[in-house]
Amino acid sequence: MGYIVREYVTGYWYHVYTRGQRREPLFFSPGDRVRYLSLLDQELYRRGGNIGSFTLMTNHVHLLLRMGKTPLGDILQFAHSQYAKDFNARRGTVGHVTQGRPGVKIVLDDAYLWALVGYLHRNALEARIVKRVTDYKWSSWYWFEGQKCDWIKLKSWRFPPGFDGRKTRTAFRNAVDRGEHDWPEGRGFVGTQDQWDMLERRRQVGRPAQKYKERRGRREMAEIAADLVKATGLTIQELQGPSRKRDVSSVRHRVMALMFEEGYGASEIARWFGRTPGIVSKTHGS
Repeated sequence: MGYIVREYVTGYWYHVYTRGQRREPLFFSPGDRVRYLSLLDQELYRRGGNIGSFTLMTNHVHLLLRMGKTPLGDILQFAHSQYAKDFNARRGTVGHVTQGRPGVKIVLDDAYLWALVGYLHRNALEARIVKRVTDYKWSSWYWFEGQKCDWIKLKSWRFPPGFDGRKTRTAFRNAVDRGEHDWPEGRGFVGTQDQWDMLERRRQVGRPAQKYKERRGRREMAEIAADLVKATGLTIQELQGPSRKRDVSSVRHRVMALMFEEGYGASEIARWFGRTPGIVSKTHGS
């Protein structure tokens, strides 16, 4: 399956999320959570990056990170690898602790950033673990509420744009109160078409696997789709149409994944389906 585009740009904010292997717990104790966030904080601080929000659930995490000079992928790989070593050493286990590569989505829109801060901090509330956002110990609400966190100090902390003034608390509460109803639908990539095209051009530089596929020749998109719909009773027109029926969406996503594997970019796939690149990438980011 294709992965969401990793385009790392210095100074930009990113939504990062990851879960435990096979959805198993990432954290078994308070010390686990402290160790995970400390590793990430230290590496971001050393590399000029920042933490702007976080929620550490039992089997998954959501982070809002700002990239410094070092690509976030390198920082995440280091922190996750070191955490896995410590995690396994303490429990006498082996193998991966996190499930695959982290999801990474670039943020280019204030509305998305606003909704994201609210979404991160509502995780425990939506899971019915607590009755108030501030009842959950393992998130970054302390900084937004102007209270001292009693379990960690973050060297790399930086308020995200729109939350860094005298009205930090008010802005935070408004973001949380807006809830999931204001989550921007279908916006895994946030930005204009021109911005997406710029990122796509930069992404193509230095991608040997992609270039190899292009050199050896790719199957046509229509051919990929036709091969998959033969046994489904659907038509290519239905896949390219607006239908959101579960059976149509499922096949559509499988066709998109095959197109990614064949070497097509998100913009190319989006044009074929008559959709935006952000929606295409979102379907392959989890």
